[in-house]
Amino acid sequence: MSEKLKVAWSVPRSEDFDLREFALGVLAIAKENLARDRELVPTAFAITENEIQCYSVSFADHYVKPDVYLKLVEVAKAQNALALITCNDAFWSDKAEPDFAEGYYPGKLAAEKAKECIMLTVSGPAIQTWSVEVPYERIGDAIEFGDVREQSGGELDLLEGWASADHAQ
Repeated sequence: MSEKLKVAWSVPRSEDFDLREFALGVLAIAKENLARDRELVPTAFAITENEIQCYSVSFADHYVKPDVYLKLVEVAKAQNALALITCNDAFWSDKAEPDFAEGYYPGKLAAEKAKECIMLTVSGPAIQTWSVEVPYERIGDAIEFGDVREQSGGELDLLEGWASADHAQ
């Protein structure tokens, strides 16, 4: 496995495991860590039939990020994972106009000094993709979180070949 993607830990999955509840717990911990440490360490979780695997994810910049997530998808497929949860920081925009998407390029939001956000995604081959964005601003020594935004459906560019918008939950 790549140095940029390593298993940090794994635990047996309980019979009463709730994917949404677990993902929201990951988000809560991410917010706590960001508020305390002023940085967010990217993580990913592969949920298999019998266990939860936590992956340490690292990438130097947005150019390497797609390769790391491609490797994550390969690993998840090899293990017949039911779901992937990813949590990392990203730049955030509330602009949804078609001309914004047409002019998008990797690094555009950073270049435009867009707000940062915690981006949590839950996806899988047989579930509808769900994502949560929590925008935040750094104000002095504090992190001020904005309103949580949820979205269901759609494909995840970084997890190409893993899940599609057509699956029902």
